[in-house]
Amino acid sequence: MKKKWVVLMLFTLTLSTGMTSIAAADQPANQTVLADQSSTGNHTENTDKSIAQTNEEKLAAGEPTSAKAAAGSSTKAAGSSTTVKTTASAGSTWTVTDSQIKDAADRVKSFIEKNDRLPNYVTIGSKQVSMSQYLKLVNQETLNLYGSSGSLTVGSVSGPTNPTESVKSGNIQKSEYLKLAKNILNFMNSNGRAPNYASSSLGTIRYESLVYAFSRVVAFHDDNSRLPNYVSVKSWTSQTGGSTTTDPSLQKYLVATANAQSTSSTIKNLAASITSGKTTTYAKAQAIFNWVRDHVSYSFYYNTQKGALGAYSSRSANCCDMAHLVVALARAAGIPARYQHGTCTFSSGTYGHVWAQLYVSGKWYYADAVSTRNSFGTINNWNLNTYTLHGTYASLPF
Repeated sequence: MKKKWVVLMLFTLTLSTGMTSIAAADQPANQTVLADQSSTGNHTENTDKSIAQTNEEKLAAGEPTSAKAAAGSSTKAAGSSTTVKTTASAGSTWTVTDSQIKDAADRVKSFIEKNDRLPNYVTIGSKQVSMSQYLKLVNQETLNLYGSSGSLTVGSVSGPTNPTESVKSGNIQKSEYLKLAKNILNFMNSNGRAPNYASSSLGTIRYESLVYAFSRVVAFHDDNSRLPNYVSVKSWTSQTGGSTTTDPSLQKYLVATANAQSTSSTIKNLAASITSGKTTTYAKAQAIFNWVRDHVSYSFYYNTQKGALGAYSSRSANCCDMAHLVVALARAAGIPARYQHGTCTFSSGTYGHVWAQLYVSGKWYYADAVSTRNSFGTINNWNLNTYTLHGTYASLPF
């Protein structure tokens, strides 16, 4: 079979240390059987309709090409290719064959079925690609395999901000998932990030399920030389629990320490109270951050003096002890949390500073609770463009 080429421009990736790459060894022996001209799986929920057209998502419904919205050729035309560009001003190029993208889809699919979570990134050719960037590539590959062609920009693509779902189990026909692939690309090109969810006749489908579903679509083509007639959909959270903590590299960010006493009954009960009624990891993390920001006042002193329990009991803390409380509450709620230390420029001058970060759906979010000007994931009281980072820690050493 002729090789078909996808050309990518080199883009810059910022990867956290300890992230897991997918290798052939990650593939379990027994995988989901794709049969009866369909693509089925353990976790997925995909749909056709349009991506959710809400103010939050700001999506414009993309119209599929009428000739390709129904039955038609499911084999990529000979000689067609996708030109993948970068948003950077300059860079070298590298090429990836269709077979390499299909191989990546096979490995992503296998990894999810083995680990009940998304990998942090996937290696395609010689490059490490984030899951958000991979979602763009695998959606374009799906369209290309159907006979479409077009250019694609892959630069810095943010992850979703708050993945949610409300979907019933069922099948999405080919015309639906082709339209969905196009709409996802339109959204990501317009917004520079992956969607939190997509809407469909079966309900709303969260980001992780979109990655899984289109991985199975492309993997099916790799095995059968054609696209599946449909892809099955199931709730992601019902199958995986929506966990973000199964990655062994994150375990050090979940354990209690001398000053982040996450196993203390006081901290555990407080965390349970704060997160009561919250159904997503993002909502729980945001609630914890908001509680510390709104209930503990800032007090100036050097280094750790109180720890999480002392900050809670006194309702007053410096940046170190406020970070201890955020970290302890997050870990008590099962959310990985860490510290960062840097020299930061505030309106009043430049100082050493400590803040927390919480890990949600494959992304670290800033959680600096010392100022009411800050929100979860956003810092406004010091300049993110000029600070100097001195260290990132599972346990703050001072």
